[in-house]
Amino acid sequence: MRPPGSSLEGVSYLVFFALLLAVRLPRVFLEGRFWAEEGRVHFENAWNLPWHDALLFSYAGYLNLTANAIGLIACYLPPLWAAPYVNTGLALIIQCLPAVLILTSRLDWLRHRAVLVAALLLIATPPHSEEVWLNSICSQYHLTMAAGIILALESRGGLVGVLRLAVLLLATLSAPMSWVLAPLFVLRAVLERSGPRVWQALVVALGVAIQLLWFFAATPGREVGISPSLLGAIVLAKHVIIPLVPTPLDSKLIGLFARDFSIAGGPLWPLALAAVLFAVLAWGALRRPKEAPLWFLLTGAIIATGAYAGSLGNKVDLLVVLSGNRYPFGPQVLFGLTVLGLAMLLRGRARVWARAVVIWLLVVGMWGYFAFAGPGQVQDGPPWLPEVQKWQQDHNYRMKIWPPGWSMGLPPK
Repeated sequence: MRPPGSSLEGVSYLVFFALLLAVRLPRVFLEGRFWAEEGRVHFENAWNLPWHDALLFSYAGYLNLTANAIGLIACYLPPLWAAPYVNTGLALIIQCLPAVLILTSRLDWLRHRAVLVAALLLIATPPHSEEVWLNSICSQYHLTMAAGIILALESRGGLVGVLRLAVLLLATLSAPMSWVLAPLFVLRAVLERSGPRVWQALVVALGVAIQLLWFFAATPGREVGISPSLLGAIVLAKHVIIPLVPTPLDSKLIGLFARDFSIAGGPLWPLALAAVLFAVLAWGALRRPKEAPLWFLLTGAIIATGAYAGSLGNKVDLLVVLSGNRYPFGPQVLFGLTVLGLAMLLRGRARVWARAVVIWLLVVGMWGYFAFAGPGQVQDGPPWLPEVQKWQQDHNYRMKIWPPGWSMGLPPK
């Protein structure tokens, strides 16, 4: 339980984390993959538009600077056959940022080796999160989570402080769900009255202002709002059952009540149960109100509420286990970090219970990590090199990308 002894040890943890992400979807690196809009929109824009237009292209009503920039780099630097590997590698770097934030924290309870490993596993192994890994378009969910982690951690100056400001600016310019954290950044800056917190609040406000003034637009199919009872059912499914019940039992358990809900809502008992469980976490966090768990909990709650209220499509579909799992990813990790913090900071029976929950979260997460090994929409798709060869023979050919049904066309330059 000793703290890490050197920066080299911290690097070894980061390498372990990156390998854990890469091995989860091995075919992505072995065969090359563009995932949905990262090929059809962002790489095509980089190929067809002037670089500045591609960089500042607003898609789905907001600027995703990360996906735009990665698409440009993948287009201009490597040959076409290597483009998805560069794209995936850069996305992996972005998705390692939450781990970097954890590893550079100076919180006492987070400096123990076993706790560090547990925190990294909680980030890397949420059940049914395969959609968000190793692609540039879903890096926004990692950046939103990173913003929540920054808010919860202790304030820092120096190079670490600069890194955190850069991450916050990138998050607000890439991830609209990070915008809902702006009031919490202002609140913590007011409470602590420290220079680093003020700078964090200012950077978040700057990024949100840029998005709202120049890029934000309403998106067809995105209705903002959700009935409280349906929200409670989704929270119960995504943040209680899925993290705590191993697959495939989680799907069966959610199916018992999912059919009772429509867009107008349904029974109130899932909302009541979710509220009771949240109150239990809040009770534990409020016992140490100046510590990180309270902020992990608040950020997870506000991101989850905003994500489900603003999700695309039919919100009832979120009660399907494999539907829309990009939305709960960040909150699920933040709630896990809440429990991990309580397991270290509380005393007596509360600590014992919190540690038991952390261990079970890790067991279920690792079970899902290894259970998700068969072919499927996220795991399967056409190898990239044969598609490039077909395009080289006929530039009118639309190259097939992942998932099934997606393709992209590139006119000759």
